[in-house]
Amino acid sequence: MDLTVEYRESRPVKPGSYRARIRALEQKASAFREGERVLVVEFELLSGETGRILRKTYGLRLGPRAKLTTLLTRLLGPLRDGQVVDLKALIGKQCQVVVATETGSEGRIFSKIVDVFSIEGGSNDTDNGAGVHGMAQVASG
Repeated sequence: MDLTVEYRESRPVKPGSYRARIRALEQKASAFREGERVLVVEFELLSGETGRILRKTYGLRLGPRAKLTTLLTRLLGPLRDGQVVDLKALIGKQCQVVVATETGSEGRIFSKIVDVFSIEGGSNDTDNGAGVHGMAQVASG
């Protein structure tokens, strides 16, 4: 039985704006609130650093100020009071993600999605990660 693993350095994605596709969703226990669940959304970059995967975690609550509500309304449309949303409808949706870099407590630099936007009605074929570099820097600071 082979018990070897290969170590690979991970390098952060350059701060900026990228076209992406929601590739997968995973529900898991919250690391911060006991007994609560969170949704991990996996984004695959389709421009710039094509093929790179970034994840963003959302609380599983919908309300006027919830980040998950913002994601759903931007990608699926307005929500009505009492509406039940099938989150699987997000899978395959293309969007624009704004990526920033942050430094963790151990000094490692990592990429973080700071915002997600709909790309409907606009052409994003030329995005290479440089489009909103300044906005991503402000968002990360």
